[in-house]
Order: sequence, then structure tokens, then C-alpha cells
Amino acid sequence: MNWTKTSIVLLTTGYILNSILPCTGVRGPADLSLLVSFILSVIFMLPFSKKIFLLPLLGSSIGFLFEYIGVNYGFPFGSYSYLRFEKFSFYGVPVPVIVAWGIYMYTCHLASSYLIRGRGRIFVAPLLMVLLDMAIDPVMVENGAWKWRESGIWFGIPITNFLGWYTVSITTFCLYFILSKEDMERAFSWHAYIPYLLSFLPILASAGQNSFIPACISFIFAIAILFWKSQQKTLKSLLLAPQDSGVLHPDPDRKT
Repeated sequence: MNWTKTSIVLLTTGYILNSILPCTGVRGPADLSLLVSFILSVIFMLPFSKKIFLLPLLGSSIGFLFEYIGVNYGFPFGSYSYLRFEKFSFYGVPVPVIVAWGIYMYTCHLASSYLIRGRGRIFVAPLLMVLLDMAIDPVMVENGAWKWRESGIWFGIPITNFLGWYTVSITTFCLYFILSKEDMERAFSWHAYIPYLLSFLPILASAGQNSFIPACISFIFAIAILFWKSQQKTLKSLLLAPQDSGVLHPDPDRKT
């Protein structure tokens, strides 16, 4: 049994259900399906990476810590406040937001494992997180999940928010790779990038008139990254392929 592919399929299925079910008017089961699929994905990934469970735990924990600081002191994201999930909050931070940090960290880790090996992954995975948030934030603001006290250049979202996302993400990945150095060299096929692409689907599905454009722009950039990487791999394989040098070799069967 291919544990890694099963893990990726499970996470992919979770994102698909999370984008389809809300269209039928059932938000709760949609979020639950993603959570269950994510947990099963992590479990199936354990034979390949024994410490992978630490990543979403670190992501949620560090995400919560920075969210708590952000809500109360406006750092590092900027000044904002949540408008929903009051009954499902922990010290002012919505529980769904805390869980989402862990799920997205895990998803971006898989995607970055296809894009790059080694220490560079510490910097690339946070960039994928920022690109994802460039779609999430405008949609959530338009849907009334939270609001910013000051407007910003990215469709009303301040640049400090994305710097904050990068800070949280790179802190998480640095700690994770310190605890699990062997994961830094592990690589996946292009299939590992698919859950990241599909994580945009629930965002696009819930986007309004004003937030659909930034969500689409971010999604197109995510597709472009996959296309660029696949072209890079194709070019590399062509360059490494054995080629005819053009030297004429004598035919041993030919009589002179």
C-alpha cells in the first residue's frame, strides 16, 4: 500500500468536500469533513514521516500565540478584530482559525516538498502560506468573519498582515525542521502539490463580488508555480538525457 499517495488523496478529498458541501447549505459537515480528512492524512503519512504530526501541532500552537498577540496588541499582523465565532473562541482567538493554521501548514509543507529540497524549503513553504492568505483574507473580510481597522494595498488588506503570516509560518517551519531534520531532504511527486491547489477551492466558492478577483489572482499564481516547476523538471530531464555526439563510429560488420 502506498501510504503517501493515500494520505494525499485523503487531504485532496477533504478540500473537495469542503468546497462542495457549503453549496448545499451545510457548513458544519463541510468543515468536519476537512478536519477528518486532514487527521486521516496525517495518520497515513506517519509511516513515511514519523514526526509529521508535530508540524500541524506547531502550526496551530504558534498560530494561536501570534493571533492572541495580534488581537490584543496589533502585532505582527496589524490591528484587526474577529466578528464571528465568539462562542467558539479560546482567549479571543476562534478555534476554527487555530485549527486552520495547522491544516494549512501541513498542506503547504506537502506542496513545498515537491518544489524544493533542503533548507530552502524553510523559506518557500511560508511563501505558499502568504499566497494562500492573499486569497483567504479578502474573502473572509467580505464575508464578515473579521475586519481590519486600517485598509491596505491588497484589496483592503494591509501589507503587515502578510508579513505576519510569513513570520508565523517561517517560525513554525524552522522549529519543525529542527525537530525533524530528515524531513528536509524528503521529496514528493507533483501529486503533493494538488491539495495546495485545491485548498483555494473553498475560498473561491465562498468569495463575494469584491473578493473573487484577489482569490482568482492568487489561485492563478499557485497554478503558475506548478507549471513552472513541471517545465523546469522537463528541461532538466532533457539536458541530462544521453545525446548523440555526432561522431561516426565504424561498423564492425562492414568490409573494407
